[in-house]
Amino acid sequence: MSRIVTNSSANLVYQYYLQNNQTLSSSIAKLSSGLEINSAEDDPAGLAISENERNEMSGTNAAVNVIANANNYINTTDGYLQTVNDMLGQMEQLAVSYNDSTYGSTELSDLNTEFNALVGEMNDISSQAEFNSVMLFSTNTSTLEFQVGAESNAFLSIAGAGTITSLIGAVAINNISQITAATSNVAQVRAQLGAAQVEMNYKSTANQEYSTDLSAVEGRIRDVDVAQESINYARQQMLVQSSTAMLAQANSTPQNVLSLVKG
Repeated sequence: MSRIVTNSSANLVYQYYLQNNQTLSSSIAKLSSGLEINSAEDDPAGLAISENERNEMSGTNAAVNVIANANNYINTTDGYLQTVNDMLGQMEQLAVSYNDSTYGSTELSDLNTEFNALVGEMNDISSQAEFNSVMLFSTNTSTLEFQVGAESNAFLSIAGAGTITSLIGAVAINNISQITAATSNVAQVRAQLGAAQVEMNYKSTANQEYSTDLSAVEGRIRDVDVAQESINYARQQMLVQSSTAMLAQANSTPQNVLSLVKG
C-alpha cells in the first residue's frame, strides 16, 4: 500500500495497542487491589452476586451482635433473680427460726424486721433494675423480640420475667409454703430464660458459620487469583511492548513511499 494520507496499518496496530494497554491496566489494578472485580465492567454478574452475598453477610454479623446483646440482657436479669433466690433462701431460714419456741418477743421482732427488709429489697429490685434503659421486671416488658438472622422473619421472642411481686406473691414469715412457692416461681422463670439463651447461642453459632461461608463465596468471586493474574500481566506487558514496536514500524511505512517522489 503506497498511500501517505491514510495509514491503515498504523490505525490497526494502534487499535490493538489500546486494547492491550487497557487489559494491562486492568491486570495491574487487580494485582494492586487483590480483587478480581474493581468495577462493574470487570464482571457485572459476579459483582451483583457478590454484593448480595456481602449484604447478607453484613446482616448476619449484625444479628450475631443482636444475639450478644440479648444474652447480656438475660445474664443481667438472671443475675438479679439469683439475688432474689438467695434472699428467698435467707427468708426461709428466718421463717424456720421464727417457729423456734425458745425465742422471745424481741428475737421474733428482730427476725421479722430482717424478713421485711428482704421483702423491701426485692421490691426495690423490681422497680429499679434495668438493662440499657429497659426495665427488667415490669409489666411493660412482658415480651421482647430480637432479630436473630438477616432474613426479615428471623425473630426470637423472649418472655419477660414479670415483676418480682408477681413472682413471690405476698410472702409472710409465718408461712413457709409461700416462700417455697416463690422460690419455685423464680427458678421456673430462670429456667425459661436459660432455655431461650441456649436457643440463641445455637443461632449465634449458626450465624457465624453462615457468615464464614458467605465470606468464602464472596472471596471466590471477588478476590483475584494472584498466580493466574501474574501470568496475564506478563502476557499483556509483552503484547503492549510488541504493539508499541509495531506501531513505530507502521508509522515509518509512509516514509518509504516518500522515497518514490525524490528526484
